[in-house]
Parts: sequence; C-alpha cells; structure tokens
Amino acid sequence: MSDKDTFGPRLRSERERRGISLETIASVTNVGVELWQGLERNDFSRWPTGIFARAFVRDYARAVGVDSDEVVDEFCRLFPIGDRRAARVIRAQAQLIGQAPEYQDETALIPGGVERRASAPSAIQKAAAQGYFVPRTFAAILDTAAVLTAGSVLSLAAPVGFGASMAIAALVYYTAGTLLTGRSPGSRATDLLRQRIPTLFVQDRRAHA
Repeated sequence: MSDKDTFGPRLRSERERRGISLETIASVTNVGVELWQGLERNDFSRWPTGIFARAFVRDYARAVGVDSDEVVDEFCRLFPIGDRRAARVIRAQAQLIGQAPEYQDETALIPGGVERRASAPSAIQKAAAQGYFVPRTFAAILDTAAVLTAGSVLSLAAPVGFGASMAIAALVYYTAGTLLTGRSPGSRATDLLRQRIPTLFVQDRRAHA
C-alpha cells in the first residue's frame, strides 16, 4: 500500500495505541467525531480545504501526541485539500521585493470556527492524558473489586486462608479473562462503557471555549 493509503490508518493505530478516544479529540477541538473518523479512513469529502484542513490535522496530531509539523507536512504532500500554494506565492512575492518571507499558517484559529484560547494546546494535552489514564484506572478498579469479591467468597466457602484465596481468585480471574478476550475483564467492560457512555471518561470542555 502507498503512503497515501496508509496515512489515516496509521494515525488511527497511533491513537489507539496511546488509548485516546475520538470523543476526547472531538471534545477539545469542537469538531465532530465523524470528521475525525473520516481522517482515519482518508475520507475528506466533508472537510474544508487549505489552512482549515491543515488546522484540523494539526489539532489531531497534538491531541494524539505525535509531531504535528511532520503530520501536517505529510498530509499536504499526499492530499490536495492541504494545498499550500498560497504560502508559496506569498513567499515568492516577498523575495521579489527583497522582504523576508514571514508568512505562516494562522494558529489563532480553531477547527469549527471557534477562536482558539492561548491554553488550547495544554487543554488538548490534558484531555488526551485523561483519555489515556482514566479508562485504565477505571478498568483496574473493576478488576481489583472483582478479585477481592471472588477471593472473599472463596475464603468463606473453602478451608483456605484469605491470602491463598486472593491468589487463587486472581490467577483464575486473569487467566480466564486473557484466554477468553485477550485482556482483563475490567478492560473489556471499560471499552464497552466507553462506546456506550463516552461522557463517563471525557470532560466536555466546549462550555468553556
């Protein structure tokens, strides 16, 4: 497959590897999940062009935690909607009249037509971190509660000590979960909750924009 074919899927894989949901990115950018899904499928039929398309890609890269300049440069090279001809024309004209070409993309704009606050990058990073750690913490709590409950029941029902009951319960719990789903039951339950009730794990910051 070409670089163009793998552009969006590679970004999706990186996002998923870092445990960041599309809902998190949508919350801090005021851009609908559908457009981010389109990016990850290389479907830009509903996207704007030029500077706004580049702003969308830059915010996605920042939220995921990858090099935004590299991602935007690759996007512009692979897809026409990231056209930077205006920048080239301005720089060429500046050189003709002996001026330093100082043109750059306007970073005061946010996708969705909302003015960007100076703290927007830190808000994206904070929400991305939340999207990474909160689900894992929730899953760990579920797993711990399940093991404690199973161990307590086993210690009451069998003539073994509490510590041995906990060890047996943990061994059976994690072994069965890994064999059946490839992960712990708490992680699986958390993923299902994230799909059904994403607001449990994402603080909506749009009200403060």
